[in-house]
Amino acid sequence: MGANPWKLQSVLLIISLIFGACSKDSEEEFGGSEKALSPDGTFYVISTNPDDNATNVLVNSSYVINFNNELQSSSVSEKNFYLSTNGTAVPATLSHSKTFVVILPSSALSYSTLYSAYVSGEIQDTTGNNLGQDKTWEFTTVAVSSDNSSDNSTSSGNDTSTDTTQPSVTSYSPADNTSSIAVNTAIIVVFSEAVSSDSISTSTFMLLDNASNSVNGSFSISGSTVTFTPTDNLTHFRDYSVSLTTGIKDAAGNTLASAKSWSFSTLSNVVVNLADSNGMVMLSGGRFEMGADNESQNDGSAKSRELPVHTVTLTGPFYVSDHEVTASEYKDCVDAGSCSYTGSTTNSKRTYDVSGKENYPINFVSWNDAADYTAWLTSIRSGTYRLCTEAEWEYAARAGSTTKWSCGNDNDSCLIDYAWYDSNSRSGPNDVKTKLPNSWGLYDFHGNIWELTADYYGGTYYSDTSGGSTNPTGPETGSSRSTRGGGFSSEKQSLRSSNRYYKSQTSQSSTLGFRVCATP
Repeated sequence: MGANPWKLQSVLLIISLIFGACSKDSEEEFGGSEKALSPDGTFYVISTNPDDNATNVLVNSSYVINFNNELQSSSVSEKNFYLSTNGTAVPATLSHSKTFVVILPSSALSYSTLYSAYVSGEIQDTTGNNLGQDKTWEFTTVAVSSDNSSDNSTSSGNDTSTDTTQPSVTSYSPADNTSSIAVNTAIIVVFSEAVSSDSISTSTFMLLDNASNSVNGSFSISGSTVTFTPTDNLTHFRDYSVSLTTGIKDAAGNTLASAKSWSFSTLSNVVVNLADSNGMVMLSGGRFEMGADNESQNDGSAKSRELPVHTVTLTGPFYVSDHEVTASEYKDCVDAGSCSYTGSTTNSKRTYDVSGKENYPINFVSWNDAADYTAWLTSIRSGTYRLCTEAEWEYAARAGSTTKWSCGNDNDSCLIDYAWYDSNSRSGPNDVKTKLPNSWGLYDFHGNIWELTADYYGGTYYSDTSGGSTNPTGPETGSSRSTRGGGFSSEKQSLRSSNRYYKSQTSQSSTLGFRVCATP
């Protein structure tokens, strides 16, 4: 800055963000406008800059407060946010952007002075949660002899001061290593002083995806705050990084004191599209805890093959059928010459080509038969059809739950409305979609028929991936395939979301069928 740095910051510091009212991805019709909200409903201050009790704060600094949730705009007022010294309020301009509030003094602060920042406990986030109690922080400005950033001395009416102070990053959003960031977010960086608009570009201020591709967008620069708004929504459940180079300069040409980089991931609300005409439900992907143990999944019936609980990320999007493949649907493949039926023709529980059982799940089919069926679907529909991976299957079965079954932990009182199993259906399978769906609109994940998955079965596979994994597909080889969900004659413990079993690739039985997934 020049001799009077505040001339460059006399404009109101208003950070303008562009948030889509709905997802920019036309397929994600339920994406909506996603707001940064704490999952447990609490509202609090994450950080301030300067920190509480900071010393040697530059006199041309602004005060930045970062909250965990997005603020109601009506809460941002001089009554609720202000700086003061010796009981006297400091004239300042307020700006607000999502989770940030910036208090920008109207003129340089005084040297060697104690200041207080105040936030009222009455402020609210966008869902109406109050901060709860008033908050105050203190900081002390730098002594005059050690601050070269604002020298207003003159000689014979001429300004001879030289600005040699390099700008630095004082705060930014999203914060480093944060997750659950909305896909319609913008990147906000607050510098220690106003930066030159000529120095801000996609070569000095970069948002990169997990493949190091630059994300397109536009910049908004107001004083010491730079906002980057992506042209399109970010992708759900992806890692992103922000990189600032020393090519960023202040008005005097001083370069950024040091390069800065940080990362975040978009893990906001799961997008679930209603089933299409074929019953396929699109899931945007997500992260969940796979497996079960007593502590993390409230599941006292966990088997060793379900341990340990491990974090799984599904990048998505992918489709999952809202129902098990029916006898009628499978027969269509046989009639088309792409599938064969070699199962029982006499067993009373068989469903293939039996009048009145057209809408029952197909049974007496093997993993190989299921693979033929998915290949046929791929040839006649858009997308690539396949069996669901074990991870996709459990993710869809849980539908966001961490309980034994997607409906809760209440044994028969829960399952009786959601599943066909030994308490209500020992005689054989039943029509699909006649029990209640889970919260994502998916039917019969518990009971009716055991469902084959794409993965080879490995009893200790979870131990090999205990550190977490992304899009796991099971062991590379094996002698059997994983099955999930339990069947019409299974006891309720076998219907748990985390329960795993297996069948050989050629096995056929009255309790064995499948559902399909697809990649767009």
